[in-house]
Amino acid sequence: MPGEKLTIGAVGVGPVGTILATALSRAGANIIVADLPSRNDQIQNFGLVMRWNEELLKEPAKTVDSISAMEEFHPDVIFIATKACILEKVMPSVAEAVKGDCIVLSVHNGIGTEDFIAKYVNPDRVSRMVVNYAGGIDEHGNVKVNWFNPPNFLGPLGDKVDPKLERIVEMLNSVGLKSELVDSKGIKSCAYLKTTLNSALMPICGVMGLTMKEAMTGKATRRLAGDLLREGFSVAEKLGYSYGENIWETCMGYLDKGGDHHPSMTTDLQCKRATEIEFINGKILEIGMKFKDLDMEVNRVMVSMIMSMEVRNGTRDPGNFPEYLV
Repeated sequence: MPGEKLTIGAVGVGPVGTILATALSRAGANIIVADLPSRNDQIQNFGLVMRWNEELLKEPAKTVDSISAMEEFHPDVIFIATKACILEKVMPSVAEAVKGDCIVLSVHNGIGTEDFIAKYVNPDRVSRMVVNYAGGIDEHGNVKVNWFNPPNFLGPLGDKVDPKLERIVEMLNSVGLKSELVDSKGIKSCAYLKTTLNSALMPICGVMGLTMKEAMTGKATRRLAGDLLREGFSVAEKLGYSYGENIWETCMGYLDKGGDHHPSMTTDLQCKRATEIEFINGKILEIGMKFKDLDMEVNRVMVSMIMSMEVRNGTRDPGNFPEYLV
């Protein structure tokens, strides 16, 4: 009902999930967290802790031992802020927790995560958020907002906008995490643009162990980043996404502000975790290869290298390479 507190399930509270959950808690929501036992323990003991600019924020949250256990709290919304590459693992449990008119919000990197979620729950109950912030988390579970380039974008998978999604946008704006509501086509376009930005630096930094600043100040790697952007926008044009005549220059300027820290793909490789490459450069490559007149060679090389590194790390089976690559 309008005016009542929303109960929001948070599946995955690393930096991105913690920032979102903290903002929604400050805006009045009841937060239920499902994460690894070690992260649950931190939240049980200290709550959600986030530093934004000079302000230290602490917000309460309940924890549950499993995602499916969220069902007993009758959540109005469940957002998923895990790595996109583990969606297949978490979605059966999320589906168990979704009852009634609960909506599921994909808060992921990459293309098509909302479509994947819709394989498990009613597509009318699925929405997507494109975040334009990033943070880091220390060993105590304290999160720091490293940057925020507003706004974030939220939109439905289908034609209808659920009133709860509208409320989430209002709540985020009320606490300074500026966000905009867009329609289903708009959110696809926003997700594609953000993925193209991620695709330009994540694999370069991952392969070479560079920070984003190092990649953008090196002459050869800067050119590679520009080539990846060009390939991404050539696919965008085929899909009917228009970002304006100066989008390449705008995005290069955006990447220049990335900072002297490693993107998540680098840390995933360093820690021998699976990466999100299939949802980022892999998706751009897969779509692009459907158009015979597009040159996707830089993406093909980058995807091949990242997936080969995953094989070396033991996080990818040597026989598990997608058809579009081999």
